[in-house]
Amino acid sequence: MLAVTLIVFSCGENEKDPEWLLSESEMVELLLDFRLAEGRATNLGINEDSAVVVFKALERNVFKVHQVDSSVYKESYQYYILRPERAMVIFDAVLDSLNVIQKRALAATKKTP
Repeated sequence: MLAVTLIVFSCGENEKDPEWLLSESEMVELLLDFRLAEGRATNLGINEDSAVVVFKALERNVFKVHQVDSSVYKESYQYYILRPERAMVIFDAVLDSLNVIQKRALAATKKTP
């Protein structure tokens, strides 16, 4: 799936991206990890305020793991949002990945007695 995503990203680019910009595949990885972190924080069974605090800690960890500064992420996100066709490719890839993860998790729970 990642190979297909990378091929899609490499096609048809006329505009020169700024050097600081996170690649589309990096954005997919970050957004995917953010959604997974959000899911973990939400499913802890704690109140909303506490879940927000947990998510913020998990979010900082995502930036650390990916070695990405939050300001570079925010600028990259804004860059892609202003280019809807590219943003949709990123968001679709994140959604596809989340669907695969969900299917695998459901399949694993069905195998567990």
